[in-house]
Amino acid sequence: MTNSAETEADATGRWRKIEGGDRASFDQACAETINLLQWLARVANSFVTTAEPEERFLLEFRASDADVAFVTRQFERDIALELRLPSLELQFLEHDRPTPHILDPEEHSPAEVEAWLLVELLHRGLDRSRFSKQLPYEVAGLLTGDATDYSPRACWPGLMRLAAWLRDGATVLAAADGTGAARIICRPSALDLMCVSGRDREATLGFSPGNTMRAEPFFSVRAANGRESAFRTLSQLARESDPTAAATSFIKAAADRPRPA
Repeated sequence: MTNSAETEADATGRWRKIEGGDRASFDQACAETINLLQWLARVANSFVTTAEPEERFLLEFRASDADVAFVTRQFERDIALELRLPSLELQFLEHDRPTPHILDPEEHSPAEVEAWLLVELLHRGLDRSRFSKQLPYEVAGLLTGDATDYSPRACWPGLMRLAAWLRDGATVLAAADGTGAARIICRPSALDLMCVSGRDREATLGFSPGNTMRAEPFFSVRAANGRESAFRTLSQLARESDPTAAATSFIKAAADRPRPA
């Protein structure tokens, strides 16, 4: 589960602290989102064959004025599965167009979500026996079975905040890349974003809404060996007169720093 965030960015780039119930709501929102993202990861891991095994479960991050979404790679007959924030609704896409059947996870258990997925796969003529719930990584606090239901409504303010954080983070990453051709992808195991650069760059640009090491959202730059070379938390950036510009400048400078000889 992602830990609590210390600061929040609104649409204008002004950042403020969140406390108490807001913080609890944000933590629950991250947990609900990570849990439901694993259904996308399972579908991708079961059906996507156009990428290396360790990359099949990576999700495309998309943002619009209305919401943000996570989308699997396309598999047979250009089918994909999408999860939208803040609603956490699940929907299949065909040729990148949404299909009529939407699953609202409110008061649905993991077993009921699995049943919906299997029916939708059957309707599309896909071999349901290929579907596996096994994941190539561990997720703490993962909901299973039918004893507990998902409840997006219980953490709606946190989901709105999470959607805004991720949209803003993706915008900064794309601006820092500076090519106009960057793609933003999500690791469903940790709910963090990574920028797939439009140019040859060994460093990885990233944004996280918080993890077990850092409780608040932060930007990071990782070297080719996966080691984190630099990071900035939002509370650090909030001291700047223009936090968004400061975040973009920090990422560009850290990513373009010459490597040691």
